[in-house]
Amino acid sequence: MYKIVILFTLTTHFLLSATSQQVDQYMSVTQTDRALIEIEQIFSNLSEKMKISDENSTQQMTLDYQVYLGKHISEDEMEELLSIYRKPIMQQYINEMNMFDIPEEEMRNFLTTLKEEPISTERQDIIDELLETMVNEELLLNFYRSMMQRYQSKDTNQSEDTNRSKKNSNNEDKKTLTSEEQQFIDIMKKGLKEELLYGTQVLSLDEIKKVNEIMHSSVITKATKVEHEAIIKLMEKFIKNIISEPKKLSIK
Repeated sequence: MYKIVILFTLTTHFLLSATSQQVDQYMSVTQTDRALIEIEQIFSNLSEKMKISDENSTQQMTLDYQVYLGKHISEDEMEELLSIYRKPIMQQYINEMNMFDIPEEEMRNFLTTLKEEPISTERQDIIDELLETMVNEELLLNFYRSMMQRYQSKDTNQSEDTNRSKKNSNNEDKKTLTSEEQQFIDIMKKGLKEELLYGTQVLSLDEIKKVNEIMHSSVITKATKVEHEAIIKLMEKFIKNIISEPKKLSIK
């Protein structure tokens, strides 16, 4: 699953952090717990294949994720989120969007049918708006650059001066995307949009309009941003663990 995205609304006054019970309920009602299990399995498989001994990197994932959410979402905000996500329309949306392991042939047939019978322009616009709430290009780009920088720094025997020079150059051109970076972002957005089209096909136009309105609310915008920051931190931690043990890699 592509799970990446959104803008952050900062609170300007003191707020109590969400309780662990609230976070547990939130992860259950949004099915985030299922998504984390999928991510943990991927990391576990990679760790085994790469012979990485630090099993804690996967065992701590859920705990780290929960702590991050509890720290950055207030108790009142979490109550509001739980109330929103428990609505029937949002539960239907979540259930459809969290269909893991969609058969490749089924998705291919769906996309073929979509080409033959395109959806209305109005529905297409709503889908695009929903996609924007789910994808934060800046976060994706930062993650990609961080990942590639770590690999490059380990794969090449560059001097400290060379690395510092390259870093300064990257800072100057950080707003300019390379073709590889743009391709990475495009692939992520394309995959998520296909899943969005597939998952929302059972919703009426009025229903998808309502979902879009809810997903653009300030509290969900903040929560989505916090969630994906947490996921990116987990990914970066795992990648750093891989790079820190280059001699153990055994992929053939």
